[in-house]
Amino acid sequence: MSNSKTKFMRISEVTPKIIQSYMLGEIGAKASDYIYNNLIDLEKIYPNFDKWFHDKVVRNIENKKNKNREIIFSITGGNKNKYEISGIAILKNDQNEKKICTFRVHENYRNMGIGTKLFEESFDYLGTNTPIITISEKNLDQFEYHIDKYNFLLVQELNGYYSNGVTEYVFNGELS
Repeated sequence: MSNSKTKFMRISEVTPKIIQSYMLGEIGAKASDYIYNNLIDLEKIYPNFDKWFHDKVVRNIENKKNKNREIIFSITGGNKNKYEISGIAILKNDQNEKKICTFRVHENYRNMGIGTKLFEESFDYLGTNTPIITISEKNLDQFEYHIDKYNFLLVQELNGYYSNGVTEYVFNGELS
């Protein structure tokens, strides 16, 4: 069960009051920058992750007309009422694709139900329990529980799709 001090939010719906009350003391910058810093190591697996995150994801969320991306994140309270980001899901929801693009639960908060709740929040936003999700061979073992729990169907194995010599496993659909 997820920690009762864990809150799940869609970044497009975060108001300044929420940022101030839950995160400003920890962040001191835009929430998107703090989220990116929690994912920065993905540059090693996904070249140009920085450009994709800022130019596609954040820019699309800030665009008031044509939104098809969302970041859902969880913050969990620790000692002395300090909160930190415990989970992040970056989603794409358009006519052609319902996809979990990035999914991460901070290692200090794994096996607490946060991943399950984050998947369910993602399914709600995407309107499906079987979104496309790609998982690097380097992270596949971290997702085994949820792959089984949600009956994700392996459809493709793409060697070198994002990074040379690394297999990307594609569930619930195909990448072109």
